[in-house]
Amino acid sequence: MNFESTPRILSLLLSAALGCSAAGLLAQEPAEAEPKAGAKTEAKDAAKAADKLRIPFVKPEGSYEDLAEMAFDVTSLLTGGGGSPPKPFFPLLEAIEGLAKVPETQVLLDLSGNFALNMPQVREFERAVGVVRAAGKQIVAYLENGSTVDYQLAALCDRILLADMGTLDLRSPALAVIHMKDALDLLGVQVEVTRVGAFKGAVEPYLLPEMSPHLRAHYEAMLRSMNQDLVRRIAAGRKLGEDRVRALQAQRLITAREARELGLVDQLVPWSGPRHAIAALRGDQQFELADAAPKKKAQNRDVMAILSNLFRQKKEAEIEDPQIVVLHLAGQIVDGDKPVAGSMVSGVAVKEIDKLAAAELVRAVVVRVNSPGGSATASEAIRQALVRLAAAKPVVFSKRELAASGGYWITTIGRPILAEVTTLTGSIGVFGMRFQAGALMRRLGVRNDVVCLDEGPLMDAMDRPWSESARAKMQGFVDDVYDRFLANVAASRNMAKEGVDAIAGGRVWSGQQAVDNRLVDAIGGLGDAVAMVRKQASLGDDVEVVHLPEPKNLAATLFGSLFDSQVAAGADAAVLRAVLARFGACGEVLALVRDALADDGRPRVYALAPAGLRVR
Repeated sequence: MNFESTPRILSLLLSAALGCSAAGLLAQEPAEAEPKAGAKTEAKDAAKAADKLRIPFVKPEGSYEDLAEMAFDVTSLLTGGGGSPPKPFFPLLEAIEGLAKVPETQVLLDLSGNFALNMPQVREFERAVGVVRAAGKQIVAYLENGSTVDYQLAALCDRILLADMGTLDLRSPALAVIHMKDALDLLGVQVEVTRVGAFKGAVEPYLLPEMSPHLRAHYEAMLRSMNQDLVRRIAAGRKLGEDRVRALQAQRLITAREARELGLVDQLVPWSGPRHAIAALRGDQQFELADAAPKKKAQNRDVMAILSNLFRQKKEAEIEDPQIVVLHLAGQIVDGDKPVAGSMVSGVAVKEIDKLAAAELVRAVVVRVNSPGGSATASEAIRQALVRLAAAKPVVFSKRELAASGGYWITTIGRPILAEVTTLTGSIGVFGMRFQAGALMRRLGVRNDVVCLDEGPLMDAMDRPWSESARAKMQGFVDDVYDRFLANVAASRNMAKEGVDAIAGGRVWSGQQAVDNRLVDAIGGLGDAVAMVRKQASLGDDVEVVHLPEPKNLAATLFGSLFDSQVAAGADAAVLRAVLARFGACGEVLALVRDALADDGRPRVYALAPAGLRVR
């Protein structure tokens, strides 16, 4: 590293972390400085403003995750990029529910910010707005351009104000699956698969040039189940028939004037921001908008203290009082002992779960699952740890956007499972797969000679297909894991094994379908799961709820990425893995490719949901 550039790097770090430059911090006046000229006038203005009506508001902005770590992209230092990391979702819900406690009767939900929520988060948001409505508050929503998510939130409010040049985009939910069969054929790469279940869509993109008709029909039924919740929300909020809402979804794009004529909004206002919108509604300017979101703590003005806090290794907080822990298990499930960003690593997860089981003051645990599954062996290791946890204290599962295949496997311990209507769940099925590049190697003039004592090592040879005996062995291995999956579900859900098999075979269900099929106990959010486990543990409302694991500090994220990048630059395989890791949207596919590069010879069986199965 060029140490002469260190001040510049530190300045950039501070700018990213604190929202201002290090130089700006150094230039700030001390807190004890004398008031500037005009301070008295400002004080009078403030007193005058205090006499005006206050309208508290909340404005969602950016993307939200259950447990958002401080993300930092090293390349942004070089390219000038400024992508914001996700924000924690539950403080947003607390801010919304906080509107129920303000003394004012009218509150504002400003939906003009560029924000994103997934479908289960919308359901949680609906519950928070319900708390405000129950408190007798009148909620006004301000929209400029409304997506399906924006409009669903607006429909929960008493009045909707839409900017007069805005539009509504009432897109119905859909999913897109990329098929790679033709591309693999062009490359000369064959994919060999052993699987159980005709509905295991995770393997179709490699075997078929397009989706099979029976799987398409299955997905359409799942989307209809999910869309019913969306339609219900809009129809109830705007007092429309559900058939009318479906017709509007088919139309999709609706101008501001059409929205007013159709009764989708209450009033059109100038495109001048929420203050002018409220003024148009009220007919006067005698009010002040007051941000009701919790204020951030003031930043320490001492630059060295900031740097010290930034780079200090976080110590694990000592538990002094009884707690309810929400344990977040998210990402693709993989084998291993070291943390991997975006993955649920078996060794790391097991260690954390066993620690909670042993902690006397952790009285109950909600396990929040958001995973498409992954390695069958890693899923079983985590499930066994959760069995040990449930033997020690009350446990309830809460599913978020996706808890399928291995993500469902880990919940099969006989404890209550809650999901949202739009939670993708099920996908009870397994498969084994490997990439065989014999045709590609021949085109390139590459020959792979294997010297061995028997046919066993040839199962790993990447230039030739499996022999019939090798394929039979792999199929037997897959059948055995699938049988175990069925047995886990049957015992956990008090069902006959044959009954589980009838709804398994890789089928993916919405949360409501999963309730109907007895795979989930009830529709509910994280708050419902916490209330349930609190009751099971006989804990009062004063017992604190703590979310784990805690985010890492910025320095660990930054320099960990720098170190990994330098190591990757020294090895082609590592570079490939680093590149693949960037493509999070196709994480399931790329994980299979990444696993194929491991070249450790062990047979792999996956409990993994179909690639790209994200409803948008």
